[in-house]
Amino acid sequence: MYWIDKFNKGMHQAFAGNVLEAFQPLDFFHFYPLWYDLWVEHICNCLKKIEADKKTFNDVRNILPTPSSMRAIILKIISSWRTTPNKNWSDFYFVSNFLARMLEESSPNDPFAENSAPFHNKEETSQILLRINWQNGSQESARLCGRLITSAGSLVHGLYNDLATDNGWDNYGPYKIGNEVLLITHFPNLQTRELWPEKHQSTIKELFIYRIFQNVEWKIAGVGCHTLVQSGNPVSGLRRFAVQADGKWLNENEIANLIDELAEKAELTYRDIRKKDSEGLKKMVLWQECYQLKKLSEAAGLDWRPSLAMLERIKNKPLLKGLIPHGEFIGTEEKFCRAFGVNEFKRDVLGID
Repeated sequence: MYWIDKFNKGMHQAFAGNVLEAFQPLDFFHFYPLWYDLWVEHICNCLKKIEADKKTFNDVRNILPTPSSMRAIILKIISSWRTTPNKNWSDFYFVSNFLARMLEESSPNDPFAENSAPFHNKEETSQILLRINWQNGSQESARLCGRLITSAGSLVHGLYNDLATDNGWDNYGPYKIGNEVLLITHFPNLQTRELWPEKHQSTIKELFIYRIFQNVEWKIAGVGCHTLVQSGNPVSGLRRFAVQADGKWLNENEIANLIDELAEKAELTYRDIRKKDSEGLKKMVLWQECYQLKKLSEAAGLDWRPSLAMLERIKNKPLLKGLIPHGEFIGTEEKFCRAFGVNEFKRDVLGID
């Protein structure tokens, strides 16, 4: 089976039960094709400068975004191919295959999150369990962790938008530990000074939430923020938990204070987003998308920020129309492939009939 077939099986679940209009603050998949070929060209240049074809995942893991972010970028590459003005298929081929290979190397048991996101191998998971400062779980602490995830997640959706969320929020696991499971929630960057003024910045940058459950089954579908309970009760089933912010283990009072802070920052961010006109929203989304590969760009000695050519492509340009039907639920893999032009990409770029 080709990687794109496994990709479809995982990624279509991220859109199950959704319509295009559910994603905010603009019609993303009629916006990306205006400029995404230029972004793919930039990524390709970065990869060639660092000789990425000779690198393993472990060689470059510190300059790549989260696994879910890489899956989302692959989808944007695929869906933008149909209308790209410059049919530079070799760039699309090189970049999509590289990202797919990174996912296969980093999570070989389920690279495209059909059911899980096993980003850590058995040895890494054992090391994580040993170093964590665990607290006993209770229904109260389970709800506290849930509120923290909601608060941080709300901020991430503002800082990064609904389709670059994965750059700021991922989940890993579930990892089987005897008759229990470990689920790791990761917010890698809650400080985005390159995108937002100081008033939007939280006091912490990186946040980990570790939870061990009993009699609870989880599924991660396509992207990490789509983590679903399959069976059991995550409130009564929480056995142990730990919250780490910038390397410090937090107690329950500190967690409660952080919840309030992140919620306030999220509200402020959404207020400012609602003030933007259509041109402001387009620029914001363009910057947010490019920010995902800031580390890779800098490692290659290139500027991560949107190029003048990208900005010119979107300036005073209306969004495209008719690529993905509005009001139609994308509930199956077949509908997903049709909506996002997967078969065209598979044929034209990957050379697979």
